[in-house]
Amino acid sequence: MEKRPLIGIVTPVLAKMYMKDILRGAVSQIRLCGCDAVILAPLIQFEGAAPEHAQAELEIFRYIEAREIDAFLYLKDAPSMGAAVTEEIERLLLKTQKYVMTVDEQTHPVFDSTQYDDYDDFGRVVEHLIEVHGYRKIYCLTGPADSQQAQTRLRAWKDRMTQHGLYFDDSYFEYGTFWYDSVLPYAEKLLTGRLPMPEAVVCGNDVMAVSLIKTLIAGGVRVPEDVAVTGYDGYPFTSNVDVTLTTYERDHFHLGTDAVRRLYRNMTGLLCSKAARKRSGFLIGSSCGCTNIPPQPIPTDTDTAVPRMWSEYMFGVSMAPALAQAKTLPELLESALHHSKTIFQMKRVRIFICGRSGEYRLAASCDADGVPQIHNSVPSAKSAAAFLSGSPDPEIVFVSPLHLNSRQFGMISLSFGEHGRVYDENWLHYVTVLTQALDRLYLGRPDAPDCADEESVRSRNRSELNEKLIRLREKLREAPTEQWTVETLCEESGLSKSTLQKHYKQMFGKSLFEDLIEFRVDAAKHLLADTDLSLSEISAACGYSTESYFMKQFKRITRQTPTEYRRDARRKG
Repeated sequence: MEKRPLIGIVTPVLAKMYMKDILRGAVSQIRLCGCDAVILAPLIQFEGAAPEHAQAELEIFRYIEAREIDAFLYLKDAPSMGAAVTEEIERLLLKTQKYVMTVDEQTHPVFDSTQYDDYDDFGRVVEHLIEVHGYRKIYCLTGPADSQQAQTRLRAWKDRMTQHGLYFDDSYFEYGTFWYDSVLPYAEKLLTGRLPMPEAVVCGNDVMAVSLIKTLIAGGVRVPEDVAVTGYDGYPFTSNVDVTLTTYERDHFHLGTDAVRRLYRNMTGLLCSKAARKRSGFLIGSSCGCTNIPPQPIPTDTDTAVPRMWSEYMFGVSMAPALAQAKTLPELLESALHHSKTIFQMKRVRIFICGRSGEYRLAASCDADGVPQIHNSVPSAKSAAAFLSGSPDPEIVFVSPLHLNSRQFGMISLSFGEHGRVYDENWLHYVTVLTQALDRLYLGRPDAPDCADEESVRSRNRSELNEKLIRLREKLREAPTEQWTVETLCEESGLSKSTLQKHYKQMFGKSLFEDLIEFRVDAAKHLLADTDLSLSEISAACGYSTESYFMKQFKRITRQTPTEYRRDARRKG
């Protein structure tokens, strides 16, 4: 069977609904493109987590360096990942020299990016207030001033007000935080009369809209009779028993499909048709002044819903007591896999247990038939493809680490097969119970797994180490276009990975791959100035897989596009 392209997806913990929608769109599109995907799925919010636990969770991202992965989709969420984790992920992605497509609010300085354009959709909410209800004095409460999303939504409001000939000045809009905290001082200004009461307030998201409605009602202002309020984003909640929120559901699903289509085209040069899903768009409630509104105007997404009969059947089915009875590791794994049936629409669960060397020493799996299997042969712990089953159909697999604080047990993977689902809180609970059982089983035993990197750093004479690093740097400078990897650099220098990375940066002030990028850009400069080669020929000659990736890195280093640099160099020449 011909190898399918393998896409690595880097995600935060899937706590946010919009992130789940983006991923579902991406997964549907990947399957339509005929690719496989390994989703590196941490199960915690790194920001605010216990340092020991967060450090162990980072183990999942070592698969970014897996050779089998052809390109990456990076769902960036800085608030939940934190600055340090985000920096480490992007360092690893950059080091691979593979194509990366980010999905984020901001344009990424190095990788290609796909963002959601709120301008038209947010404008429709404003038009609804003007054209349907005839409101003229409309305020806007948007998000932070440094947020691209907030500025786009504010611009849409200003443009619609201008197009309809409606007056507004700087007092008509205010920057918030996209959270509850910014609503109270804003509502206080309205309730005390320091800010005249408008006919309507269009809020930049649903969280602020709900909070504003509740605060106004508590202050004696009727919504929508005295002032109308609308939200934006389409989250499935209502603001009050009697007031349902008018909002607009962002099409995050198609944000995911668009990002994958762009990635696929850059990776293969081919176009792929777009995965389709019926979108809701406007979600009309009573908060805008509309009448005869159903009590729950926001529908439940069938991709996330679990049937009530299934929930009732599984209610009270707990695997913790069963795992507590296990005396051996195979017994524990068989019992855990038997209970994987509690994961709705589960297609396959696989568990990989590592030994003290960090390599897998035991593997077990269970398909939808509910029959656990223990495998004698185990794959390499460095292989991302090990999580795939070899199915003739495209495979999408979630992979997460198994650990309790700093004690590493291995990895676990989950596949929903052809279903367009992503994991939910039931999966988090399943993994938590399993890791606690593994910890209990191994407590105090000499064969307890410990996946920490055991590669020892031999004591070396400092001058000898420096000479090796200098020779390696000269080698990189002389041949920057070669496809260098960590393994080949270690082999070239005779140093271990940890020693090489640590001391190289200490000595030269840059990482290996930061230096390599600059050397490649230097080589490109010479080709731009001294030859008539096209940009695609130069990017290939300098070791880049795509022209767009080359252009981004060149501009980041030189602050010029390759075309601008060539023009200036020839003027000076």
